[in-house]
Amino acid sequence: MRATHQSRWFIGTATACMTMFLAGPSLAAEDILTMKLEHTTNSHALTLPKVAITRVFDDTSSLTLEKSWYWQEGVHENGWPKHDEGFVNYSFPSQGLGEDNRWSLTPQLGAKFRPNVTRALAAIKLGYQGNGWNLSGRYRYEQETTHKTAKEGTAGRIDLYASYDINDEWMLLYNPHYHFKHEDDSPDFGTGDRDYLEQELLIFHKLDAKNTLFGGYIQRDKNSDQASMDPGQRNSSWLIGYQHRF
Repeated sequence: MRATHQSRWFIGTATACMTMFLAGPSLAAEDILTMKLEHTTNSHALTLPKVAITRVFDDTSSLTLEKSWYWQEGVHENGWPKHDEGFVNYSFPSQGLGEDNRWSLTPQLGAKFRPNVTRALAAIKLGYQGNGWNLSGRYRYEQETTHKTAKEGTAGRIDLYASYDINDEWMLLYNPHYHFKHEDDSPDFGTGDRDYLEQELLIFHKLDAKNTLFGGYIQRDKNSDQASMDPGQRNSSWLIGYQHRF
């Protein structure tokens, strides 16, 4: 029953966010459409398409709605998707810090929705704007509820974002992120441990003021040796994407 109430609350939150998203254009500075396609390198490779739209408001706040799917070679042969996920995230207006406002502090709230799991997300991001480069760190708290059993678990994620503008057309982004469980009795991650590290390296090519292509590689820790699918393998992946501003 508790999981049902939580799911309804999150659905209500997503509906409210959608209402904000569809608000008049006078409230927004920019809209961004992002499409990604990821393909893992393990023996039963996963294919993961994602589509997201972000509205960036004049006060620097933003609202993102994302939909993703996946299917797996040798497992999901009779059509796709076999799994889907919805994601909503709201970034509050950034608070400038310091005399020149090069430092910024940004709170975030969000939720992920899967057929069997709902996950609430809360984060705080601290960033620094350099000359042609940016560095920021983010901590995100995650509370997960399984619908059928109402079982709950909490986890944390720490991200580091480092970007560098090579020139007006090319930009590099490095994003290592560390995931860990908060409570002692929660299930382990797929690695068989209570934490894992991922690293993402992307390169962006700006075609013009509105269109950008990007791609790169995501390195992940391997699955547990006791995992039912692809034991002991890495689920690292290649990623390509496209972004349109309007």
